[in-house]
Amino acid sequence: MTDALVVGPGWLGSPVAVALAEAGHQVWTLSRSGSAAPAGCTAVAGDIALAVTREGRASLLARLPHTIRHLVVCVAPSSSRGDSYAIYPAAARGAAALAEALGVTSVVYVSSTGIYDRQDGSEVNEHTLIEPTNDRVQALFDAERLMLAAATACRAVHVLRAAGLYGPGRDPAARFAAGATPSRIWCNFSWRDDVVSAIAHCLALPPSGAGAVFNCTDNTPVRAGDIAQALTGRPADDAVTAGAAGAGAGPVRAGRSNQRISSAALLNAGWRPEVPDVYAGLRRLGHALPGRDGVS
Repeated sequence: MTDALVVGPGWLGSPVAVALAEAGHQVWTLSRSGSAAPAGCTAVAGDIALAVTREGRASLLARLPHTIRHLVVCVAPSSSRGDSYAIYPAAARGAAALAEALGVTSVVYVSSTGIYDRQDGSEVNEHTLIEPTNDRVQALFDAERLMLAAATACRAVHVLRAAGLYGPGRDPAARFAAGATPSRIWCNFSWRDDVVSAIAHCLALPPSGAGAVFNCTDNTPVRAGDIAQALTGRPADDAVTAGAAGAGAGPVRAGRSNQRISSAALLNAGWRPEVPDVYAGLRRLGHALPGRDGVS
């Protein structure tokens, strides 16, 4: 086992650090605030974006062991810090520079399936053309390209596009039960601990000389109206037949995708989610599903 660095030890990054520590790695966490690391891990204060400069990189290297071989990047904008989407490419650029300086052999960068930005209910996979039309998608796209360019014959780089993260402390039930999302919209979900296991799985994959992208979801898209009906036992007012992709599709609110994410590539790489669909996840969060009585 070797040392691992988790950048962004928040709601997702902290359990990643715990999982790696439990697997026998020495784990370091990096955040701008230097917030306390999970038990068994060591916290370091620093800004990954500053690693692009010689001075910033030297400052980080002075606080980190040179034995780090695994790097996980889990960053997202924070409204409390006044961050913008520019944090994505800045972090990716810094992570690539730090990976090179440390001689890291395996990198996992957590991105988002929001990069596809489809609103027509179509199925998308890792080969779907990305056409940035807003600042968020452009930032995600730029960050992924920067990170993938850091792959070498000796360094594996995997971009993990996670969808609809939920789990303990992040429960989507209330907004679906209230009908906050139009019933015709396709939704895609990733149980947090399944994303953690996907990250560990990708860290163990060998380098191929080029970076690789994987979608990470439970591979079971569900319409918002079906989730609302499961939670309340009442049919959604604007429900549509769940069979036809994109039926009744039209513009949705800004930032809200309407797409069906395929995780076939990650499944073919040997990963399996423990939570098979959002209904199983909602039950784990303690919700009864009167609209799905008798359905396992």
